[in-house]
Amino acid sequence: MERRTFLRTVGVSVGALAGAGGAAANEDTREENPTPADGAEVYVPKVNEIQSPLAGVPTIRTPDDRLRVELDADANVPLESVAARLEPSFGGPARVDLRRVATDADPDGSRIWNADAEIDGAEAEYGDVVVAEFAIPSFDDSDAFTPDLYDLVVTWDEGADPTAGEDRQPRAVSVRREVPDELDVAVIADPQIGDPRGMQSGFEESRTKESPDPFVRRTRRISGERPDERWAATKRAIAEVNALDPDLVLVAGDLCLGQDAPGKFYAEYEDAWDVMNQVRAPTFVTCGNHDAYVQSGTDGKALYRETFGPPSYSVSIGDAAQVVAVDTYDWSYLDRLGAGVAVSTYGGQVRDAQFEWLREELAGVAATDEDGGADRSILAFGHHNPSWVPDAKNRAYDDTDGRPVAEQLARGSRIAESGQGWTGENMFALRRLFDDAGVDAFFCGHSHKDRVARSMADREGDGITLGDDVDGDGDADGYGSGGHADVVAALGNRYGRQSYGDTGGESTSRVENYPEVAATALDAPEAVDGLTETGAGTLYVNVASTMSSTSEYWGWRQFDYDTTAEGLDPTRFRYPMSDEFLAERAVAPGRWDPGQDAVGLFSTPSYLLAVTDEGSANAPDGRTVTVENDQTVARSGAVRVSTTATEPTVEGGTVVWERDAGPRTDLKIAYEVPASGETTISVTGDRSSRGRR
Repeated sequence: MERRTFLRTVGVSVGALAGAGGAAANEDTREENPTPADGAEVYVPKVNEIQSPLAGVPTIRTPDDRLRVELDADANVPLESVAARLEPSFGGPARVDLRRVATDADPDGSRIWNADAEIDGAEAEYGDVVVAEFAIPSFDDSDAFTPDLYDLVVTWDEGADPTAGEDRQPRAVSVRREVPDELDVAVIADPQIGDPRGMQSGFEESRTKESPDPFVRRTRRISGERPDERWAATKRAIAEVNALDPDLVLVAGDLCLGQDAPGKFYAEYEDAWDVMNQVRAPTFVTCGNHDAYVQSGTDGKALYRETFGPPSYSVSIGDAAQVVAVDTYDWSYLDRLGAGVAVSTYGGQVRDAQFEWLREELAGVAATDEDGGADRSILAFGHHNPSWVPDAKNRAYDDTDGRPVAEQLARGSRIAESGQGWTGENMFALRRLFDDAGVDAFFCGHSHKDRVARSMADREGDGITLGDDVDGDGDADGYGSGGHADVVAALGNRYGRQSYGDTGGESTSRVENYPEVAATALDAPEAVDGLTETGAGTLYVNVASTMSSTSEYWGWRQFDYDTTAEGLDPTRFRYPMSDEFLAERAVAPGRWDPGQDAVGLFSTPSYLLAVTDEGSANAPDGRTVTVENDQTVARSGAVRVSTTATEPTVEGGTVVWERDAGPRTDLKIAYEVPASGETTISVTGDRSSRGRR
């Protein structure tokens, strides 16, 4: 058995049998990055010469724009010989060569790596870049170039030595005809690749049924030998996201587990990289606490930077919006130390260096808009939610202030008391900053549950009296000066759950929505009304998990983001709830408040939209794609099909674009599928005389 498989299997098996409280053996084994991932090859960082754009921090461009490519200055890439091309991330082998229009060996720093902030001393290592700029061609210039998601390939000649260099970033460049004012956005959180708890639940089910089948089936879904067998739930959620064809996707951290077996971190990052690269839309990623633990000498945050890029950054989406990623697990190396499942803290924190960078960045967005006449909306995301009920610092923590090791133990003692939602600095300062800067919404994960809240002016709640200094930093956290107020309009902290059962030897499923409401300091109707007050302040949205571990619950969010409107109205969230849906699937449908449905309290349960693809691009009878919609609202989206037909005929959908991909033609086909119905898309045509068009 190869080492990678051994580590994965042993790690998840120990976790499955021991439950949440067991720690894997040999925790004192020290490893340094990079380390062997499979016994034959070392872990290969994914962020190399190309420093931007990245798969985890892509760029969205339109024809005739310039594409800024940042290259590692330490790599000594000769700029005079740099060339670049785009290749479709999904589809046939088309190629679009780019014309270089400028180079800069001494640019004013990186656009995405926060070198000036020196967050944890690490971003500075990536901030020294050289820049090559390329012109994005017109779509009319080539039949091989269409609006789509592309891999970026950069090549160069290494000078006297004729050896050529090359680097590639998958899914790094999205090219559109235009950036619309209304963006379709999907949010995914907490895949936690590597989590063994699905095996634990499978083990318990096997013991109850006295059959090994549930354990074997769930083990294969989580840690199967073949990559296509592993992490089935997250992949299915991604397949749904792909079918609905959003403009962009946000991933709010905890891509990995990083918490049960030495060395397993590397295999988890490899799998997380593979899984995330299945998303067929530009995908902006940030890290969570599970991604950033320091386990057995392996620094998860260093692995994150080597794999996905910076954990905090700010990028523009045309003139329509600014996407801002916040690293909410902003702790020192010492604070992130762990031993198996035991870690000092998994709560949130944003330290002063990152906070000041964020303040300057948000001010810069406003200044740029004013100078350029644009008015970009701001959409932020991170892993932890600064709108949660605050953690009161316990006496043990106060008594150990300034003593690092003792502080860790004291902070860990607060798990039972606080749940460790936010245990560090700048929780209230972030709220004030978001309100002052006009941040429309902040999306996050961590809790694996749904919660929707909004900043409300001059109102009390969350157990806070206006003017109170809750966190002891000398500031009035209730914002009693009149300009701000705490987050008080809050609903939720529950989740939509998908459970499995066996019927006649086949796996079946039923969505169970738990409609309990926790309206903090307000009754539910008033809270619902407050959530729709888009001019009141920032909307805070927790997203349920897409994690593959439990095989029981997951969800993700989709919404229309109207960048011309003030704030984000949660009624724009798309949810399939209806009286019929609840009567059939909810555990307690009588406890459901229609107002909660109106503001999209619960995440869309996954496994309600399925796409099946039959036939072959080389088959004479073509391809058939069927979209099944188990939701109680109609849906629209798009699928991609490749065919060898010379003049393909499409039925059941509308061709958005057609791309010449050598021996094949790639088609993007838009569809509409009715509520609780299905749509069939067929692609046929004669391929006998196929040639390049």
